[in-house]
Amino acid sequence: MGRLAILAGAGELPHIAMKEAIANNEDPIFLSINESEFYEGEFKSRTIPVYITQIGKVIKTCKINNVNRLLLLGKVNKDIILKTFRYDLKAITLIAKMINKNDYSFFSTASGEFLKEGIEIISQKTYLNSLFLTEGKYTSSKLSKEKFEDIVYGMKLAKELATLDIGQTVIVTNKMVLALEAIEGTDEAIKRGGQYSKSKGGVVCKSTKSNQDYRFDLPTIGIKTLETMKEFKLDTIAIRSGETIVINPKEFIYKANEYKINFISFNKEEYGIYKKEKKNI
Repeated sequence: MGRLAILAGAGELPHIAMKEAIANNEDPIFLSINESEFYEGEFKSRTIPVYITQIGKVIKTCKINNVNRLLLLGKVNKDIILKTFRYDLKAITLIAKMINKNDYSFFSTASGEFLKEGIEIISQKTYLNSLFLTEGKYTSSKLSKEKFEDIVYGMKLAKELATLDIGQTVIVTNKMVLALEAIEGTDEAIKRGGQYSKSKGGVVCKSTKSNQDYRFDLPTIGIKTLETMKEFKLDTIAIRSGETIVINPKEFIYKANEYKINFISFNKEEYGIYKKEKKNI
């Protein structure tokens, strides 16, 4: 059986998956993305630096290390395509085939090239199952009917935004859109939305796209998300249940309660969830 490699950007997710893979008798390695702020931590002996802009060399490194499965995790700034990096011939060829230069287009095009070499890009849910929450309200703050109507409104828009492959996050209040996420990322969109809400509260809605490909770019939230919301006085966050990665869920829920931020996880845009009791994990 071949080896698992985690093509790793910044943040905790690659490390969480690495530990889970090792616990499941894998012998994984990190292919750490030089264009990101990846940190190797305790896994220096399992880390091989690569450039994501040099796809041919990434494939060669996989084959040298008997890698047949690739897991893409961690943060890489979306503006990488705008910066001056040295692309190899394989990357240039792939970019020429892309219908646009969005994340999904790049990785879906690249996945075909990897598969030709016997390397399968696998679901981001692999070894991260504990970070996906079922439907429910996870905090004790009271959720008004008006606030839930904002969630319903915002989540529909967030799904459409994600399906267009623009961003995954919408900030709304009183059924008005305050900010849409694009290349700047979630935190900057939250800051912009908070500036417009003028301390009146607001709802952060984060969604997958229709027919989400679980191999690429699953929505992710963490403590930093809550800290930004607290700073800019936004009081509710909603995610798509079973499809959004929550980094360290217990700590996230604890902090959401501490900051008096509503935290809702649901799938269907209907009122049933409004009546459900608070969930604990």
